[in-house]
Parts: sequence; C-alpha cells; structure tokens
Amino acid sequence: MTSMPLQAMPPIASPETPLLSNLFRPILINKMALPNRVLMGSIHLNMDEFADQYERKAHFYATRSRGGAALIVTAGCSPNAAGNTGPHGFSLDSDALIEKHALLTAAVHREGGKIALQLLHFGREAFHGNLVSASPLRLDANIFTPRELSEQDILQTIDDFASAAVRAVAAGYDAIELIYSQGFLVHQFLALHTNHRSDRWGGSLENRMRFALEITRRVRAAVGPDFPLLFRIPCLDLLPDGLPHEDTIALITALQPYGIDLLNVSIGWHESAVPTIAMVVPRAGFSAVAACIKARFPALTVCVSNRINEPRLAEQLLQDGVADMVSMARPFLADPDIMRKARANQFDLINTCIACNQSCLDYVFTGHPVGCSVNPECGDVNEGRLTPFARPRKIAVVGGGLAGMAAALYAANRGADVELFEQSLALGGQLNMARSIPRKDEFGETVRYFEKSLMAKGVTVRYGRTVDADVLAKGGWDHVFIATGTTPAIPANLPGADGAHVLTFDQVLRDKIPVQFPAVVIGGGGVACDLAKFLAYEYARRHQESTHLREVATSFDAKFVADAYFEAGTPPAAPVTVLQRSSKKFAYKLGRTTRWIVMKALEDASVRMLKGQDILGITADGVQVLDRKTKTGELVAARTVILAAGQTPLRALEALCDAAGMPCTIVGAAREQDAAANITSATMSAFRAVQALP
Repeated sequence: MTSMPLQAMPPIASPETPLLSNLFRPILINKMALPNRVLMGSIHLNMDEFADQYERKAHFYATRSRGGAALIVTAGCSPNAAGNTGPHGFSLDSDALIEKHALLTAAVHREGGKIALQLLHFGREAFHGNLVSASPLRLDANIFTPRELSEQDILQTIDDFASAAVRAVAAGYDAIELIYSQGFLVHQFLALHTNHRSDRWGGSLENRMRFALEITRRVRAAVGPDFPLLFRIPCLDLLPDGLPHEDTIALITALQPYGIDLLNVSIGWHESAVPTIAMVVPRAGFSAVAACIKARFPALTVCVSNRINEPRLAEQLLQDGVADMVSMARPFLADPDIMRKARANQFDLINTCIACNQSCLDYVFTGHPVGCSVNPECGDVNEGRLTPFARPRKIAVVGGGLAGMAAALYAANRGADVELFEQSLALGGQLNMARSIPRKDEFGETVRYFEKSLMAKGVTVRYGRTVDADVLAKGGWDHVFIATGTTPAIPANLPGADGAHVLTFDQVLRDKIPVQFPAVVIGGGGVACDLAKFLAYEYARRHQESTHLREVATSFDAKFVADAYFEAGTPPAAPVTVLQRSSKKFAYKLGRTTRWIVMKALEDASVRMLKGQDILGITADGVQVLDRKTKTGELVAARTVILAAGQTPLRALEALCDAAGMPCTIVGAAREQDAAANITSATMSAFRAVQALP
C-alpha cells in the first residue's frame, strides 16, 4: 500500500481568531501587562558549567519567548554562594553579574516578551561542600551534610535576597519569583520535616514562617510596591511533617500585606514518595489544589501547574475557574512554539511533552545540561537554526518508528525531498507498543506529532513497503537513512525457547497475542518491567470481568457460576514473575526520577521479581531456574513465557546500500550495539545525522 504526498495542513482559523479565548485573554500582574495566560515555569537548565552560560540561556529563553510564552521564569538564581546548586551556579550575588543577566532580559525583550528572575537558595539541596540549611539534616540523595545557619547567617541571607532583588531590577527583569517550596531553603525553614530548631526561627509556625516573611518584607521594600512579585507557595507537600494545608493558608495570609501579585501553586518535594510530574500522573492531576486556594483567596491571581502539557487543557482549567494563569515548563522544552501554534489553532502540530523525564529531570539530577527526548534541539546553542541543505537533496528513510519519523521530518525541514518507507500499515514503531503500557499513553502524542508534521511537510509515506536491492536501484536517492530498528533477542542455548507457549514481548504488546496466567517474563530491563506491569494490569482486568457476575448476581445459581468461574481462573502461583539473569537492579538503566515509580508499581501489583538466576530451560509447566547465590533450584510455574531479554539491531539494509553504492546512515535502535535505545537516543541520532549531512 502506498500513500502519495499529503497536502500541508492549513490552520483551522486565522491567528487573529484563536479558538482558546480564555488562554489568550490579556492579564495584568501588578503593572505588568501580559498578552496571554501562560507562563513558562522555572526549570533548572544545568548550563552553569559553560563559560558562555549567560549567552546560552539568553538564546534559550528568547526562543521560548518568540514562541509565545507570556512570561518566562528563569532557572533558580541564588542570592549568595552557599545557595548555589554547585560551584558554578546561576547567581546574582554581586554587581559584576548585572551585565551578564542583562543579556537574558535584553534577548527576551527583543522578542517582545517578559522575564522574571526566580530567586532560589538551594539549602541542603545544593551539591557542594558548603551547603547550609535550617537544621543539619542530610538529604538522602546528597553526600554532603548541611551546616545549620546561625542567627547571623540567617540575617545575612535575608540581606542577600534583598540585594539580589535590587540587582534583578537593575538587570532589566520584569518581575521576581520568590520560591518558598519544592524543599529548597525557605521551605526547609517552613516544614517540621527539616526544621528542628528551638530558637526564634523554629518550633511554632509563627517562628518557622519568620524567615519567609522577613525575606518578603525586605525584597518588597527593595523593589517597591509597583514591581511584580510572584510567589511559589507549597500547597501540597506530600511528605510526613511537611507543611499541612492550614499552615499553607496561614502563610499565604501572612504574606498578603506585602503584596502577592501572583501565587504559583507548588506541589510536593523532590523527595516526596508520590509522583508529581511523571507520565503516570494524570494530566492536571493536582489542579484541585489550585482550585482550593483560589476558592479560599478569590482576590489573588492564582497560577496552576503540574502535568499541564496541552493548551486546550489549560483553556479548560481557566474556563472552569481553577486558576487565573497556567504554568507550563517542560512543554516549552518539547515545543518552544507551543503558544504560537495554539494561537493559530494548529494543535496537531504541537510537539507535546510526554513527561518521560529522560532528558529533563533525569539530566538535572545527573548534572547534564537539560534537553528534551522528543525535541533534540532543546538546549543546543544553535537551537532553531537548522540550515537548509546546500544543494537539492532526494532522501529515503527506511523505517517509520521514532528515529525514522524524526529523520524524515528533520530532512524535510532542511528542504529535502523525502520518501519514508514503513513495512507495516502504521507509523510509530515501538512507540505503539510503549503506549499500550498502563499510564504510558502519552507516547501516542509523539506519534501524532511526527505523523501530522510529516503530512504538513509533504513527505511521501509508503506504507506496507520494504526496501530491497531493486527498490534501491530504482529510487534515485542520494542518501538513505536506515531506521529499521530491532527485533527481540532470543537467548542462545535456552532449551524450550521454541515452545508454543513462548512469546516475545512484541507479540504481546504489538500483535496482542493472548497470554495465559501464570506468566513469566525473562529479562530485567525497562522493557521487561513495563511488560510485567502490562501483564499485571491485564490479569487484574480479567479478574474484574470474572467478578462482575459475582457482584451483580441476584440468585444462588448465578453466584455459584460466578464463584466457580473465579476459582477456575485463579492461577496456582504468582500471576506474573520476572526472571533476570543479572544480579543488577531491575531496570537499572531507567532514570532516577522514574525507576522508583516503575518498581513501586510492580510491587503494588504483587509482581514476583527474581534476579541472579541461571535459566536452565523452559518446560510445558514453567521455567527451571537455579539461584546462583543460594544454589537452590525452582520450577517457576508458567502457562506463558515471554522473552524480553534484549534486542538485536536490524542492519541488513546497510549491506544492500553498500553494494548499490548508495550513501547511508544508520539512526535509532538499529545503530545501537551494547545498550538498548531510548526515546532520547532515537531522536538525537536522527537529528545529528541529518544535521551532519552537507
């Protein structure tokens, strides 16, 4: 089956008539006029180690301002050395830095935008040897123990906040955001979890609020009544001994005399054992918190945040009166032009943030400069400056998974005539399997974005087509991108691996082959763990069906039938078991911000997990294993065995291209040798390969 080039998709309506009327209604924050209701929330960029960090940040923020963000809130900027995230943190602790910061404000102002400086002291969240806090309590994830701030230290820190605020005004910032949440220094004073002091800065709520109130008083005095002050307030801590709701209300009430020009509702600590911004969190999953604050303080301008990744969702929240503004941070990493596209009603062309955390939060905690898995240009010094090819190009891309779609789009963006070949009847590749995992349906947004963008660029997509030597000979292309992906690896010398009850992970997730329980998954990586989660949900779904009759039965006979069916469907062993040969942690390659969520989901679903196992063979009754540590053997019962122990790259097309004298480049998982590809490596390999082509 073949599709011809598709026509570019016109806007639904002209940019002068946006469908999202509430989102594009102007708003006044103190005396600062904003053209729409979306601000780009603060996110750490980890560009501090670059000698040209301010130039990089200026380009980064200007790009988002050009894309339609009404207000940019910078990464957290420390008022003194102790508050820096590291030795070379983003700070404004001396007059010498005013000129550097002016690069950021001037770049944003040239685009017609506004920019606010977030003043943030990391406290015990910093990663250097001179960190401080309310009390000398070490963060579990940190190797350093903070020094308890003395009375003199506290007063000096308050002075430092006020001095930094004066410098922020001099540097041309349009507003200041004071962050009193997320487990940073001010929050460390507010919460009993981190404040064990017995002096006038600890103990009672009045004492614990003193630090925040003194900073606010001094900053307001420094900037004057007409300068916009934004406050990021902890409204749901999700932590034992955090700030309870009544204390949040007391804090907001105490701050009001100093002028809260915008109250940005903040959720959780970095150490909270509840996901707050990962993909498993429903969209706008914490918006009710903002609604409660707005109802309690109707006169305040309230901003809602957390897992709001779509302009139409933002419109709904405004329409429902949940808040007055919406904060979106990572969506501007995925698509700097998100608001420009929303204003033009081009929703299908928005590259939606899928909250995978791979290149944003995971990078924050490992010290890498922040990027985006679905937008490999993000954070690059040349972001948005992809140049056209020097000469006309006719390019073929073989494989319609993520890497193939990305390569085709980036090549088309550079002006090439592109044909994309996909052997199945749908684009998306392994993303279509990933989106079937419970609470991972956001992957569908990435497929939609690339598919619609390819249409808009007029890329020819050939469905149901493979590429062989004959096709290569007749194609007339001057370059081929090979994005043929992988196939599940079959463990060598594994007796019984060819059994009728043995499946591969793609047969379960892509082909929807039914699974009988108990089921055993062989493998321990991210794919195996996702598959185990899928199976656990599937098992629960089937039992929900089997118990439905029992719940609604009104006669003894009906209940008897339901009981008999339920008992017959109950496996005699753990419904789902994961077997891993390695003794390493399960899914150890997953990022810090998501692995714990995956492990907790498997634990909650009672998935049995065995590692350090020699897998001796598969029988009709299960999998025979030998624990290497205890030297004990076991037959793990299984009616279905699924292989998810790695993938083998498909690279046969490379030899055909070489034989035909056709220049080619392998992108995505097909080029991966020792490590499984992820979203980030797929898009980045495609972007770099297209970028490198002259």
